This record gives sequence, structure tokens and C-alpha cells, in this order.
Amino acid sequence: MRHALVLPTLVMRAAIRGSKRFHHSDRRPAQAFIELALVLPILIIILLGLVEVAMFIGRYLDVLDLTREAARFASVRDPFDIIHPRDTDCSTPNLFDFYYDTSCIFSPPVGSANCTDPAFCNGLNPYMVIDSEWDDVVISIYTISSNSVSDVWPQPDGYWALSDHDPDTAHNGNWRYSCQDHTTPINTQPYYNQDRVQASLSSSAPPTKGFVAIEFYYCYNQALNVPLLSAFVPNPLRIHAYTIMPLPAGQPTPTTTVYP
Repeated sequence: MRHALVLPTLVMRAAIRGSKRFHHSDRRPAQAFIELALVLPILIIILLGLVEVAMFIGRYLDVLDLTREAARFASVRDPFDIIHPRDTDCSTPNLFDFYYDTSCIFSPPVGSANCTDPAFCNGLNPYMVIDSEWDDVVISIYTISSNSVSDVWPQPDGYWALSDHDPDTAHNGNWRYSCQDHTTPINTQPYYNQDRVQASLSSSAPPTKGFVAIEFYYCYNQALNVPLLSAFVPNPLRIHAYTIMPLPAGQPTPTTTVYP
């Protein structure tokens, strides 16, 4: 009699345990799908953000390389030997303007898809389209005498800006403004100024020398335009790269001809 009661009890307990395991295992896939639905959008945003950051870094490296190439181009030329100071055409090899032709390094190559303006098309920039309303190239020449900055060219401003010499006369001094506001200046002088160059001079270096400084101000538009990222990061975002190199022609000499 006792054995007859024990057997049904064991069967019922086994059935209850099996039922609990069934319901418990049935809830696991549903819970996993809910967790995935909650986490997946965040993972996608993080992934897109990483892609955007990688593209931004790549564009910054492109901008930096262009400033270096422009500085190399200018460092072997004479800023005072102006053959044709009114030349504003990158495609005229018989005419030369030190500042404008140096800025031509930032123009697209001839024959590229971005070469839409023949006057500004003969350079090393196949990827970025320079917006005359927001982007800018700034060039400055520094003459060092007795280990001190004696002159900054061109005078009287001490810098040359592409936005002041391109056909877009409605937007000058682009380097002064952010990529969102063209009414309130955020910069009063370029990154390389007389005080900064003076502070970087070494007392053990030759007392007389010359330098050329190239700066590029570029407004980077987000490629993916992720809404959440745009809420925290300005779009477009300013990229500012600069390079300074020795300029032998900028050294003070008794025969140096000074142009205003």
C-alpha cells in the first residue's frame, strides 16, 4: 500500500519539475530577443560613430598633408620676387604670385571630378572641395634678425588669406569664423603669429633666418550624419591644420627688396 502511494507521488513531482523547466526554458529566447532589441540600437550608433571618427581622422590627415606640401612648395621660392602679383590663376605657369600659387596646392588636380573652376585647379587635393564661403588658406612669412622676429609678411596685416583673394567677395576672412556662424569672429589672428614664432625660437639657432607658415581651415561635414552624434558634435566641424618650415628667401639680407 505504501509503495502504491509513493509511485504516483514521484510521477507527479517529476511532471511538475518538467513543466517548470519547460516554462523556464521557453522564457529564455524571449528575454534574449528583448535584450537584443534594447542593446542593438546602441551598438549600431557606437559602430557608426567609430566609422565617422575614422573618416574624420582620415580627412584631418589629408588636410595636414596638404599644409606640408604647400609649405615645401613655398620654402624653395622667393616671396619677394613677385613676377605677377595680380595672377590669380593656378594654371598659368608663365605667371607667378607667391601667395596665390602656394594656395593652389589645395586646389584639385587637373582632370579630377572636383576641378570645376579652371582658375583654382592644378593642385594636390583630389578629395576635398574647398568651400569659398567657409574654408580658408592662410600664409605668413617671418623674417628673423638677431634671433628676434623683425618682420612679418605680407604687410600690413602680416598674413595672406585665400578668402580675401578669391572671386567670392561676399565672404572674406573665413578663417576668423566658425563653420556655423559667419557674423561673430572667434579668431583675431592666425595660429602662427609674431609672439608664437618668437617663443619657439631657439637661442642656439642661427640668429638670422626666415620661415613660412601655412594654415588650412576646413569645415568637415559628417559623412554619415548620425543624429545622436550631431547633437553633441558640431556639424560641420572645423579642421585646422598648420605647418611651418624654413624659408631661406625670407632671411634678412642687404639686397632684400621689401614689398608692402
